[in-house]
Amino acid sequence: MILYTDPAARLYREAGSLGIATRPVVSRLPAGDIIGAWRLARLMRQDGVRRLIVHRSIDLFPGAFASLLSRGHTRLLYHQHMHIGGRKKDLYHAWLYRRIDAFITPVEWLAERVLEKTSVPPNRLHVIPRGVEIGRFTVRRPTRTDARKRYGLPSEAVVIGLIGRLDPKKGQDVAIRALARLHRAGYRPHLLLVGDQSFDEGDRFANSLHQLARELGLSDYVHFRPHQADVEWAYAALDIFVLASKSECYGMVTVEALVSGLPVVGTNDGGTVSLIHHGQNGLLVEPRNVEALGEALTSLLDDPERIRRMGAAAQREGTVKFSHVRQCESWERVLAGLN
Repeated sequence: MILYTDPAARLYREAGSLGIATRPVVSRLPAGDIIGAWRLARLMRQDGVRRLIVHRSIDLFPGAFASLLSRGHTRLLYHQHMHIGGRKKDLYHAWLYRRIDAFITPVEWLAERVLEKTSVPPNRLHVIPRGVEIGRFTVRRPTRTDARKRYGLPSEAVVIGLIGRLDPKKGQDVAIRALARLHRAGYRPHLLLVGDQSFDEGDRFANSLHQLARELGLSDYVHFRPHQADVEWAYAALDIFVLASKSECYGMVTVEALVSGLPVVGTNDGGTVSLIHHGQNGLLVEPRNVEALGEALTSLLDDPERIRRMGAAAQREGTVKFSHVRQCESWERVLAGLN
């Protein structure tokens, strides 16, 4: 495996520290970077690359042109991470997307958007959910008691959690307001927010969340904790997981929560609608709708058996569908099928 990326990127440095071969490639243009594509093609010829996997839309043109210059030696795969914006069926995008030999998307909802907005042939579109190491969140997960001690949470209270960077798009403010609604109705759950402020965007939003919790009288019930690599500890401390983002392309935290055996209350937009089966492994609510989120959480708080039942269903499906082993096997079949 060889990684082609910007040498200034953190990924480049981390790959090198892990012993992964790296090559410096910089693409600054969203389209038409012929010089960059030619340089990439030259490197791939030197390295004998047969399969090129592109992860960012900005890199599609250099990848497509480099594949073209290989004269059929290199096949191009695109691994979708973000939403596709407007329609991409003009002449340029039609050429670009038809150069892709295999388009990998993580959920059915996104696959439908790809077929609607691009010229990717249906037989080149593959749905492969991104997986996790199942054992981290199941057999090797910490106990609820130990996890709550680590985060300084009460042992007996209901704890709702949201994991993700502190960013307006993630909806931590909506979760805090929904918690206030629950407290006004006489419930006393706690809210665990795990994540750091967005990189290079200052701490304005993080400060506003702390202030909001104080203004609503929830300082003792909203717990802010920094991001940690061993995130399985956070899931082990929770009873219910909330995905309050306006829209997520996929949402690895949703997958991790499901595998951890937690019912997920998520927004009915983006790839989340393909991950949560309403009423079975979680509930879907309108984005940024405090009242709807509060009502969904109330319905769970009123029925602890429903929380247990949904969590069990989430884990049953999640451990099969979102296994990283299954993901790797699916990728291997796609790669092997490209002649």
